Amino acid sequence: MFSPRELQNRLQKTAGGRALLPADADLCIAFSGGLDSTVLLHSFARLAADSRYSVRAVHIDHGLHDDSALWRDHCEREARALHVEFTSLRVAVTGIDELGLEAAARKARYTAFASELRPDEYLLVGQHADDQLETLLLALMRGAGVLGLSGMQMYEPFAAGAMVRPLWDFTRAELEQWARAEGLHWLTDPSNDNLALDRNFVRHRVVAALRERWPAAASTALRSTQHLQEAWRTLEQLAAIDAEGAMVEECLDVARLAALNPERRRNLLRYWIRRRGARPPSTRKLAAIEHDMLAASADRVPCVAWDGWEIRRHRGWLYCEHHLPPLALEQAIDWPGDAPLDLPAGLGTLRIAPTESGRLDAAKLPPRLSVRFREGGELLQPVGHAFHHRLKKLLQAADVLPWWRERLPLIYAGEQLVAVGDLWIDAQFATPPGQPGMSIVWEPRPHVLARHRADA
Repeated sequence: MFSPRELQNRLQKTAGGRALLPADADLCIAFSGGLDSTVLLHSFARLAADSRYSVRAVHIDHGLHDDSALWRDHCEREARALHVEFTSLRVAVTGIDELGLEAAARKARYTAFASELRPDEYLLVGQHADDQLETLLLALMRGAGVLGLSGMQMYEPFAAGAMVRPLWDFTRAELEQWARAEGLHWLTDPSNDNLALDRNFVRHRVVAALRERWPAAASTALRSTQHLQEAWRTLEQLAAIDAEGAMVEECLDVARLAALNPERRRNLLRYWIRRRGARPPSTRKLAAIEHDMLAASADRVPCVAWDGWEIRRHRGWLYCEHHLPPLALEQAIDWPGDAPLDLPAGLGTLRIAPTESGRLDAAKLPPRLSVRFREGGELLQPVGHAFHHRLKKLLQAADVLPWWRERLPLIYAGEQLVAVGDLWIDAQFATPPGQPGMSIVWEPRPHVLARHRADA
């Protein structure tokens, strides 16, 4: 049965015999005011009286219900009564049409928590065994793989600290029994009865029916997710072995990928994609990546896109990058050179600054510059070159990635090409050798150059 002391005992026995939470941990309770988070807050407020825990509560107001302000006030009263620091954050839930209400609210909530979490602080969330069962069933309906079916982790790194689910192996019935015995008061969100939402349908229709036949369904499913998490960790270890030599910084070696059998190849692809910060694509999209990246002829640069990310192949390497929005410019961008310039399409910022290696002579520049993008036929005489060269040839010789060649900012003084991003300065605008100069600084500096093979 649940009690704060039993909760503490289980936390002490987690993670290979080591305590999941250090004795002096700083704890941030995700406090919605519902049953789960109310039990969580009251439990750790009591445990903190006999330990070195530092406890505070953070409430997220989604603004999706007319009573959200009243809920916020209830949460503040509960926290103050327990002498717990309280913070409320109002968020804007966007992307509902694309993600659905549940996912959009969750994204907004966790984005707020990530910005609020202090260094080395633990975010405690109130999900329990019944939530894990619901997550498993929803993942089954999505056709998820091992990672998706393994459900929620009891511990995972998060923002500046970590996220922990201390109630992970308790059922909702156990939590409610203790809360009622303690005379606790909690909020009930009426949207929890809306069967149009997938999780509510699973909770009220599917899980309720399962529990009639198998009363211990939540605890049994929890064991299955633990087995799946173990299997996933094994797959991660195998992917790490396959990644040795195949993953070099941000790139993946096509030849090494192709040498693996299909199962290990897909496992490595997912591993690499996650480490680039992207969510692994669906099974169908992953099959498209596998086919297009391995089957396309050597002179092609195939591209597969999903969820705001793109994978491309160039000269034996795979690149996984954020989607590059289209450039729709009909005229030059005016740039007063003494101020930073924000480039369009998320390309970063340009500024002119003194650096040790600077070769740009500011005295040769007019007060106002302009930035354009390639149209074809541009000529440049880079510092150190005796003749002018077509920019197309320079880009090819420098092995600038093909999808970046049209996105390099070209800096002009009138109709004279001064510089190409931070790659080249025209000799006409350069300082004499040995004299200090300025540089074009491009921040954040994108990876525009292709990776060269060590064995080439």
